[in-house]
Amino acid sequence: MAKPKILFIDDEEIVLRSCRRIFASSGYEIDTALSGEEGLSKALSQDYDIVVTDLKMPGIGGMEVLSRLRKEKPETTVIIFTGYASVDTAREALKNGAFDYIPKPFTPDEIREVIKNALEAREGQQKKMLDLMAIVSHELKSPVSALHTTASTLYKGYFGQLSQEQMKILETIIRNCEYLEDIIRSYLDLSKMELEQLDSFKEEIYFVKDVVEEVLSLPEIKDNTKKMTVARNFPEDVRISGDPRLLKILVRNLISNAIKYGYENTEIKLGLEKKDGQVVFSVYNQGVGISPEDGQRLFKKFERLKQRGTEGVKGSGLGLYICKKIVESHKGRIWFESEPGK
Repeated sequence: MAKPKILFIDDEEIVLRSCRRIFASSGYEIDTALSGEEGLSKALSQDYDIVVTDLKMPGIGGMEVLSRLRKEKPETTVIIFTGYASVDTAREALKNGAFDYIPKPFTPDEIREVIKNALEAREGQQKKMLDLMAIVSHELKSPVSALHTTASTLYKGYFGQLSQEQMKILETIIRNCEYLEDIIRSYLDLSKMELEQLDSFKEEIYFVKDVVEEVLSLPEIKDNTKKMTVARNFPEDVRISGDPRLLKILVRNLISNAIKYGYENTEIKLGLEKKDGQVVFSVYNQGVGISPEDGQRLFKKFERLKQRGTEGVKGSGLGLYICKKIVESHKGRIWFESEPGK
């Protein structure tokens, strides 16, 4: 199970030292920040399970941290530290979305109990959400696939020649089916993976034979509607220790994204090389490109970049987030290289 990540924000170093000492042997991953500005920057750029923030600080205070996280990182649980433990401040914090508050000064048992309750609440909420997503996704999968297959069969002319207007209508149906299948697949992937507990089942596998080749045989990639071809640059196969099920999800998502955001009739290039003791797998396409600023949001949950040239492309906003989680569970890293217009 992944270690819970907790960020403590307080302008008093003694409070932060106390938190580090109390949770030193807890098995949690602890981070600290000495100001609201530093803490908010960390909380927005990284994925913390829990953020505990002081209410009153110079500059950005705890209420502003809470407000920003509710808006931009709603999956993060926020707890308030306060030396002003009045009923009014506690009520305001809870009303604005805080899970609980910890009055200062606090005992080790008091803060441990609040953190424990918050983690248990997160685990229960995530399990219910994943179970619900799995049920709904399974129910939708078959009828959407049947509709997609029927529309594709008509579009290919197996039941007679169609007019241009009829072809356009079928293209719209097929695009929307692909969009729905993308969402269904992403939610099913999430429910299977249980992202907060990504201890992969690792075995010795060949990356090309056991992962990449199986993905490339999928109809959605092999017979993609954009008529994009896939070129392989694999000087040799490599053996790695990994979870083949998760790695197939990773490769499928990356290649599907390359198709979705690539230009029609262009080539997708797959690369594989050993570099500095690591295995590097790359997926290249030709598309509108990504700016460095937009790239900061690329791997965040439910984030979708709005770029000129991709206005009609739909997606779940989960694919690259799932990729990042899978790569990190294999002790790797994922990144992009691009520039606008290329």
